[in-house]
Amino acid sequence: MKRQKTITGKLQINAKGFGFVLLEDEADVFISFDNLANAMDGDTVEAVVFGKGRKPSGKIIKIIKRSGRNIIGIFRTSPGGGKVYPEDERLPSSLFIPHKELDKPGTGKRLKDGQVVVALLIEWKDPSQKPRGTIIDILGDQNEAGIDLKVVALSHGLPLDFPEEVLLEAQHLRDPNIRRIAKKRLDLRKLECLTIDPESAQDFDDAVSIRQLSSGLFELGVHIADVSFFVPEGGIIDQEAWERGTSVYFVQKVLPMLPERLSNEICSLVPHKPRLAFSVLMHINSMGEVQDYQIAETVIESKQRFTYQEVEEIIKGNKHKYASAIHLMQMLSQVLQKRREERGSIDFDMTETVISLDEEGIPRTIIPKVRLESHRLVEEFMLLANKTVAGHIVAAEKQLKTKIPFVYRVHEKPSEEDAQAFLSMVSDLGIPYRMGETIEPEDYRNIFEIIQNLEFKNLVEKVALQSMTKAVYSTRNKGHFGLAFEAYTHFTSPIRRYPDLLVHRLLKRYLDILSPGPSPAGVSAKNVEKNLDAIRCMKKSGEIAEYLERTCRQSSDREKVAVSAEREYSKIKSLEFLSRKVGHSYNGIISGVTSFGLFVELSHYLIEGLVPLSKLKDDFYEYDSDNYQYKGKESGRIYRLGDPVRVKIERVSVADRKADFVFV
Repeated sequence: MKRQKTITGKLQINAKGFGFVLLEDEADVFISFDNLANAMDGDTVEAVVFGKGRKPSGKIIKIIKRSGRNIIGIFRTSPGGGKVYPEDERLPSSLFIPHKELDKPGTGKRLKDGQVVVALLIEWKDPSQKPRGTIIDILGDQNEAGIDLKVVALSHGLPLDFPEEVLLEAQHLRDPNIRRIAKKRLDLRKLECLTIDPESAQDFDDAVSIRQLSSGLFELGVHIADVSFFVPEGGIIDQEAWERGTSVYFVQKVLPMLPERLSNEICSLVPHKPRLAFSVLMHINSMGEVQDYQIAETVIESKQRFTYQEVEEIIKGNKHKYASAIHLMQMLSQVLQKRREERGSIDFDMTETVISLDEEGIPRTIIPKVRLESHRLVEEFMLLANKTVAGHIVAAEKQLKTKIPFVYRVHEKPSEEDAQAFLSMVSDLGIPYRMGETIEPEDYRNIFEIIQNLEFKNLVEKVALQSMTKAVYSTRNKGHFGLAFEAYTHFTSPIRRYPDLLVHRLLKRYLDILSPGPSPAGVSAKNVEKNLDAIRCMKKSGEIAEYLERTCRQSSDREKVAVSAEREYSKIKSLEFLSRKVGHSYNGIISGVTSFGLFVELSHYLIEGLVPLSKLKDDFYEYDSDNYQYKGKESGRIYRLGDPVRVKIERVSVADRKADFVFV
């Protein structure tokens, strides 16, 4: 009898009950609910694989290591002790807390029904029995202001505060001696550097400058806060930043990657104060082509702090002392955008919403977010800087004919199966589109241009995004499909993303051994050999390669967690807002067709709800999964994906994270 293959990996469970064992160099293994045994999300498990091909499936046979994650939930008393009902749907239905665990000094006295608690798993051997746990903290009452943010953050393993030793270390950081440091850097304090950020921004990690040279070329400067100068590699601040991976942006609340002493003070490019920066100075012609560039450690001084709205008003004609610079930037950004789009770069322009909260955390308004020209301006400049930095490393590799350890932001091409599913959906919406042998970025661009003014534009772009692979960090340059770039990295946000901080450190290592400019051509043979020796030494140790691989995985994972937490909190606030609109009617678009009903997204609020099949009472409707529709047997009436409809809000459950609609 042939022996079945066993694999080991981390288990990731979906809210619907099934899961996947994640593997590094193989396809993830699907685990159905019935085959999860007593494993929990985040556990390291051993599984036997009984399916082959691109989508293998398996069964968990052993728990190698528990995740040790905190379980956040609602406490209820019960016979023999109590139960904690997890907020995270991926966890077991409840965690049994024995009496002896409730009677611990300082814990049992305060516990009462309805409190939000932090618990830990003690034991769970038999899948047919409830897992047993203990309570380690009480967060507060269920209806307490701000408790929902704590629950979402902690449920995703996001720390609410920094450890004391990290804060202490940050407070001891001194302001740099600019006069002394400027002697070893490119001094750009006379340059007209401007910051452009949201009105609520507290940390300014990028500034831009522009001037026209005597040659007719434009010199675009992208200047990034030099966080790596203040955060030594391997220190306790660095270790904490590595663990966090990224800042997390909730509605009107940020969980930063770095303590405020760094992010809002000594690193932040505040106006009228000299600051250390890492700059990319690019010489660009009228066609948007980078003719030359310089990457350097600099000293800059922001001359003005602009909000996006202020820059938008200047673009529209408002007078300002830096208006000429803003108009020059606007002109150049349009040239860069046009050049990027001509090369197939996909520009997702989905409408997003802005949620505003009162002091108690209760949502007041939800309004569509307007994408301004000033937003596009900054986006184009950051894209170009990131592309230029990645291109610098790739060009050096070609010249030196060796792999240089680096971190790229990669976005691989969608699978043929996912691309065909997307095109099939588009075709069912009445937009037949024929692609070549393989799907390319311009195929997505062409479809987006066709649907630009149609009601279901947002839906198509959302499904298009879902059809693509997720962008991740990698030491291997696989290009960026969505942007249609041969090489791309993240360089421009070291205050809020760890990979950017790491890229800064790597670039500093290479500044002495790689020549500046569009390519390392012109480097003497002696210098080439010196460069090769330096890079070989880095690669021989093996440490940097292993560390970069580990950091790429960690940063990609933390990014996923942050996005998941941000979306969940936004959904909670959206549903809280919608709960006050029960009985009201709104226009919407059918955004999903399932065997149990139709999902509808409200056109103004962009909140999704379900019209259950049981509510379609005027006829017997048959589900047609191939054509994404329901069809009435007697009337012939069709409800199809993308159809505009009008619905009434019938019920909203914030706890269950869902809303029920009925057709008007």
